[in-house]
Amino acid sequence: MKPFTLDTVLTFRKRQEDLAQRRLFDARINRDLVQQRFETEQTHLENLIRVTTEQQLKGINITELILHEQRIDHLKTNLQAIKKTVEEKNALFEKEMGNLVQRSRERQIMERLKTHQNAAWRQYIDKKEAAMLDEIAVLRHDSDTNLL
Repeated sequence: MKPFTLDTVLTFRKRQEDLAQRRLFDARINRDLVQQRFETEQTHLENLIRVTTEQQLKGINITELILHEQRIDHLKTNLQAIKKTVEEKNALFEKEMGNLVQRSRERQIMERLKTHQNAAWRQYIDKKEAAMLDEIAVLRHDSDTNLL
């Protein structure tokens, strides 16, 4: 009886690998979007600080200065939250990368196992075929010598 073919297992492993690739792609997109948002907010903060400094040099009313300082503090707090999110997205991306590598290795191992199993099965069939041919040759030889 032929051994288990591993085709079902390989199909399942391939689906897992495809899913891991998709999740990695999604994690990369999310990471890039958050990183882009972080850079935009950082640029906005730098511009606001520059504008506030320029206005202070020209002379600014105290209420406007307080509003600028509050806005700067708010942007700094927001920037810290976004930075934390960027770190989380980077960690998720690294996790998904590791998951993809693991799934890929598992599938490759199963493919090698299938190749070895098929080679072993082929060798077994070849031995059985050779044994049958030998038996046929012996029976034919015996029947030829009995006739003489």
